[in-house]
Parts: sequence; C-alpha cells; structure tokens
Amino acid sequence: MKRVVAVVIGLAAATAVLVGCSDDKPAAAPGTQVSNGGSTEVKVDGNDLAGLDTNSVTCVKQGGKITVGSGAVGGQQGLGIVMTDEATPKVETLGLVVDGNALAVNNMMGAKVGSAEVKVDGDTYTVSGEASGADMKNPMAGMISKPFSVTVTCS
Repeated sequence: MKRVVAVVIGLAAATAVLVGCSDDKPAAAPGTQVSNGGSTEVKVDGNDLAGLDTNSVTCVKQGGKITVGSGAVGGQQGLGIVMTDEATPKVETLGLVVDGNALAVNNMMGAKVGSAEVKVDGDTYTVSGEASGADMKNPMAGMISKPFSVTVTCS
C-alpha cells in the first residue's frame, strides 16, 4: 500500500511540475494571458527554494485555468501549479521538487493529497499550504510533508 501511495504522489507532483513547464514558450493564443518573471517568491519550510530560477517562472491564464510553472526542471528544484481562474481560485494540482523530494497537492478526481489555499491581491496570487510526498531516492521510506508558500504575479 505504501508503494501505491508513493507512486500516486510522485506522479501527481511530476504532472503538476510538468504542466506548463517548458523552456519553449509558444506564442499566446487569443484570449490567453502570459506573464514571465515578475515578483515570484517560493518558500518551503520558511526558506527560499534554493536552486529555483524565479525568472523562469511563467504564469498562463487560459480556458478557465491559471498554470504556473518553472522552466528548468530536470533534476533541479521545480514548481508547477494548476488552479481555477475564478474570483476565489482553487488549487487543482501543485508539484514541487525540493532537494530530490517530489511534493504535491492534489484535489482532483476524488484524490486529495496535501492542502492549499489561494489569496488574491490584484494580479498577485499567494498559494500556501502543506505539500506531501516521498523521497524520490527512497520512496519506501514513508510520507513527508512540508509547508510552502508561492507568491506570483499573473497579469
């Protein structure tokens, strides 16, 4: 059972990180809002997520969703968030790669892992909560959870 849970969480984190995380930024489709860089801040356990290039963070608003992702993911620190684009946004998936650990928040299709809430101040979104996951080097070691906070400007 632990193996299944670890695999599900790992996949959720990987999916969230990869959604919208690409170094190749295509031209925006009509009705799509894309913003790069800006004032992005990512903290895990109260500390800045070292190794994450906040200038690579992109925010895309399209089709009723807001997708936030970092550019360089391969083995490095990474970030991916998919949330609803409404007056009170809800996080559907969130993935963080922190020191080799895949941490996730998932609130889709009946699967609930971790927790997250979103606060909006103009074009600035602050997503905070607790992400859960497994050590990617030793997924059988058991679950870990870490508090996080992501502040990003999506114009």
